[in-house]
Amino acid sequence: MRINYSTEKEGNLYDFTTIQKILGVNKSKLHRELKKLPDQCFVKYKNQHLYNEKTLHKLMEEILLQRLNKIENQTNEL
Repeated sequence: MRINYSTEKEGNLYDFTTIQKILGVNKSKLHRELKKLPDQCFVKYKNQHLYNEKTLHKLMEEILLQRLNKIENQTNEL
């Protein structure tokens, strides 16, 4: 579910479930990653936390780097 919110600079806000589907991670991993972000920015709307695109991009970068490091470690072990 992508929500367009006109007062935000980025314009697009994403709910937790959408971010989870985009990144392909489970709930606990996503919660841990969100807690690690220093400038976690969200809007509360209808009992949901909506995150801006900047947060989504930072999460995508973190998850990608973790997966690449995992693949690199596996190839180094061979």
